[in-house]
Amino acid sequence: MITKNTIKQIASLRQQKFRKELGLFVVEGRKMTEELLHSDFEVDSLYATQAFLDANGNAFAQAETVSEVQMAQMSALDTPPGILAVVRIPNEKPLSGKAGLILALDGIANPGNMGTIIRTAEWFGLRDIVCSLDCVELWNPKVIQATMGSVFRMNVVYAPLPDFLTEQKRLGKAVYGALLEGENLFEMGGKAEGILVIGSESHGIRAEVLPCITHPVTIPRASGSETESLNAAVAAGILMAEFTVTARNEAV
Repeated sequence: MITKNTIKQIASLRQQKFRKELGLFVVEGRKMTEELLHSDFEVDSLYATQAFLDANGNAFAQAETVSEVQMAQMSALDTPPGILAVVRIPNEKPLSGKAGLILALDGIANPGNMGTIIRTAEWFGLRDIVCSLDCVELWNPKVIQATMGSVFRMNVVYAPLPDFLTEQKRLGKAVYGALLEGENLFEMGGKAEGILVIGSESHGIRAEVLPCITHPVTIPRASGSETESLNAAVAAGILMAEFTVTARNEAV
């Protein structure tokens, strides 16, 4: 039977300092938990309400049953979905080293944007994402939820971005940067190799990263549009779609 101390500890995982201290994070919801159980992530514990188990058969039979009140105390969601997993944070893996497009994120602080970018990157076949050290933490509950399971399959690392990009330039990699002034995205053709840098909606690509950009690229806006910028996740999706078109066409 779950104890009050365990409930308190799980609730504490809403905060980054406790996730870091305990090496644990939380996954909630039926789909997310299914994705988790089919991954190589290590599940520390799994809890579900009786109502959830009654509605979902034997797929989660290994879960410990808790009351609705207990689930609400543990959950970070306004409406708890009835199943919650506590998961061990894995060791960070090196980049895969495979040829292709690598996404680099500069100062993405919004958890919803971060999760959506990770999910979209998987959709377009990317596997590696490099985040600046001040990007929102990967194991933030809102990031996890927004990935819709992609977090269990993508390789996300954190590094001093200028250092990483400088080394990539030295190795001869093209470094593309999403900027307001640059080559028209839709006129440059697909670029399935290199590094694609996305800045935050508030600050764009920051001054210390700009010298690393070898190929500025812009998403042209319609004539007469007064919109100053695109949401970072939307911009990343448009850029990844266009950058990977060559690879997709070659695969057909």
